[in-house]
Amino acid sequence: MKKKIVSLLLCLVMVAGLFAGCASTGDGAAVNTDTQNTSKDTGNSGTGNSGGSDLKFAVVLHALNSSFYAKIQEGAIEAGKALGVKVDVMAPNTASNLAEQVSMIETCISSGYDGIATVIWDPDGFNDVLKKAKDAGIPVISLNQNSGKDDGTVFVGQDLEESGYMLGKYMFGEVMKGKGKYIIASCAPADVALIAREQGIKRAAKEFPGIEFIDLVDITTDLTTAVGVIENAYLAHPDVNAFLGVDVFSEAIGTFIQSNNLNGKVYGAGFDLTEGTLQHVKNNAMQLTIGQNPFLQGYYPIIELYTLKKHGYDPLDINTGAFLVTKDNVNSVEPE
Repeated sequence: MKKKIVSLLLCLVMVAGLFAGCASTGDGAAVNTDTQNTSKDTGNSGTGNSGGSDLKFAVVLHALNSSFYAKIQEGAIEAGKALGVKVDVMAPNTASNLAEQVSMIETCISSGYDGIATVIWDPDGFNDVLKKAKDAGIPVISLNQNSGKDDGTVFVGQDLEESGYMLGKYMFGEVMKGKGKYIIASCAPADVALIAREQGIKRAAKEFPGIEFIDLVDITTDLTTAVGVIENAYLAHPDVNAFLGVDVFSEAIGTFIQSNNLNGKVYGAGFDLTEGTLQHVKNNAMQLTIGQNPFLQGYYPIIELYTLKKHGYDPLDINTGAFLVTKDNVNSVEPE
């Protein structure tokens, strides 16, 4: 019963925040911090409800090098405007640099932030800094990715293993008709979230005896490099039927297929709704991509931290969903 009450309250706060955000006309101003990261400050003057203006929250991402991460940033900033609280968004200069990200979180702890939301992409690398935050009385929420185990944080994001299963089920059944070979493309093979999606894909493959896994390739977080890696994988395995991505850089799969006139001969699928990926779905260079609502992955953690600090209600896990985009609905989908 308590969870139901808390859930209802959280929903009411979120709705109120959304309306406040729509009414706000103030824009966040870019600022630089002493950690040499990318950061934004929502400010408090003329931005929505001023009731929480004494609070400040930090969002420490693992990267800000794509439109997907920018959407998470936008969600966090809009939540700050809606609630009248200060929100700083930052990320390492090098994507998925564990030491730099941990250092940023430590700086946020020593700087006295009232709450922190961060991407916990390594299963053990954040253990010590999470303990430091707990000892300092600073709540931490994981967003987009979590450690995959009980680390004391709630999680705002997609059901990662299930989303991988959904991708595999659609591609192996609807597209490949139960036969063929596939390669998984990952921008960070050690990330717990991407491992979970890979496991979901392989779980789906077990339902199709005619489907064969060939290899997993590290495409990095650079789209140009990623296209080259995929091309090399294709040259090494010219009988491969599909490349399945597990992250936002899946866009490179479609770029490779489109530029080599392999549309309909080699299939592609991946994650997130970038403009390039959606165009590949429209061109039949990719048959599927799955969205996870990055805006809400930035928005909801700020709402939950605010609700905890202002009203004392514990945060809850929030599933931001898995939205399948194919040729049948791609024309009605906006990039994110």
